[in-house]
Amino acid sequence: MVRLRSTVVIAVVISAVALGISVLSGFAPVTGDPGATPITERQRASIRTTILDSKWSQVAGEYPEAIRPEVTMAPTVPDHDWASAIVQCLELGGIVADIVNGVPTYGSAGQSPLEVAVRFYLCEAGHPSESQVASHFTPSQSVALYDYYLRVVRPCLLTAGAPSPASPDRSAVASLAGLAGWNPYQVIWTRGMPATTLAYLQQRCPPTPAWLNLGP
Repeated sequence: MVRLRSTVVIAVVISAVALGISVLSGFAPVTGDPGATPITERQRASIRTTILDSKWSQVAGEYPEAIRPEVTMAPTVPDHDWASAIVQCLELGGIVADIVNGVPTYGSAGQSPLEVAVRFYLCEAGHPSESQVASHFTPSQSVALYDYYLRVVRPCLLTAGAPSPASPDRSAVASLAGLAGWNPYQVIWTRGMPATTLAYLQQRCPPTPAWLNLGP
């Protein structure tokens, strides 16, 4: 295998979220971001190209004969969900994969090393993590992401009856990305909330804004 680069939920939270699940069809997911989209299409394309080129250089460096495939960009993945997204993508491609100590591991199920490397490229490049995308942000774009957390995600979680930590001062997070800084989902992710509850909350209160996606 190749290695790549508690938990008690408060009763009132469970009951509130369970009630939300029972009326799932009756809510509208929060989609409105505060302010204008802070990334232009040109900037989005630049970030996408930088990530794709960086990931492919790792394959080409080891396998110069490899033919670069076209990548379909999935929505940007919250850091907490990134390992699961990569493992699921690898398994769909017939690769043996698992999560060990919080990171993806993978191995051949009969494929050649080159085939495995190309498949991992498709998965890793096509499922960029939130912090990876945000690492290319200007300070003002980092603040825009923080504002989405503060003005959209946290109020939505609190309204749903879920716990969400208070935010630090804006100046403390303007240069940080993903789980390196404050995130309104931190308490939920670290408590090991049931998968059905987490899925409900992430559908109702999307942890990342739509403008973070890199798809054309």
